[in-house]
Amino acid sequence: MTLTRRGYATIAVVVVGVWAGVTAGPRTLNAIVMPALVLTGYSWLSVRRRAPPTVTRSQPSPGFPGESREIELRAESGGPTTITDSVGERLRQYEVSSDGYCVELTERGIGRLGPATTTETDVFGLVSRTGERSGETELLVYPTVEPLAPSRRFEGLVEEAGSPERDAFTSLREYVPGDPLRNVHWPSSAKREPGELVVTQYAAPDEGGITVVATSDDGCADAMATAAASVVVHLLDRGLSVGVIAPNGRVPERRGPTARTEALELLARTGAGRPPDEADVRIDASETETTVGIDDESFAFDELTAEGRS
Repeated sequence: MTLTRRGYATIAVVVVGVWAGVTAGPRTLNAIVMPALVLTGYSWLSVRRRAPPTVTRSQPSPGFPGESREIELRAESGGPTTITDSVGERLRQYEVSSDGYCVELTERGIGRLGPATTTETDVFGLVSRTGERSGETELLVYPTVEPLAPSRRFEGLVEEAGSPERDAFTSLREYVPGDPLRNVHWPSSAKREPGELVVTQYAAPDEGGITVVATSDDGCADAMATAAASVVVHLLDRGLSVGVIAPNGRVPERRGPTARTEALELLARTGAGRPPDEADVRIDASETETTVGIDDESFAFDELTAEGRS
């Protein structure tokens, strides 16, 4: 515990009172020094005996660079208490108030809030006690997702992988009684003898996914994560089942908002590395450029973005 400015001023009054008592008589001690000493002692004892405050911090949701989050801070204490919170890398603090503050998400990765520092004082403001409370709270910053321009690059993948409305095309086969007529492939049937029909064979629901593998050199993880996140979100928005393999783990093939969240979380946390798995789409980030590979074709990621093609 330490004295506040007001506490030091009170001690200064005590010193002056003692000097005055020595020169002017003991009445000065009784009138000035003793009340000041009693007040200071009471303040010190009241803060010392007080239970440490409990600090609660709101849990912010993950977001993208450039977004903001409001953080609420509350302290339960037996006396006057102020709170300040530390903010780690990838975050910028602003608009600080008595109830909390705002943070801007600045770059991909794991941002951390806290620990909070509490400063307790007595009711007279003479003595203070400072301590760290509440630990740290994680705030995940997703990689930037670039909008991709319409491109023939992914059309083949989309056709092969299918969509929620219809599973993936795999092959053609002879018509068997009982096959639904909607599966008849009329252009191919027209080339055969009359009465000979050909139907479209579709993959089972779990066979139509796309796997995206993200790889990068050291120092290029951010570029890798941005390219992979952009491709994954683009494919998921087309209704496809997408899986992700990154240097730090993998997300199985699935569709929908859950797949999107899991993929973004994985890519927010990943570092550089080169997982060896085979892929339908392979992202490779190096010091010179970031490329996207589909089958045997490889091209710069910039060719897919709306800005890169404008």
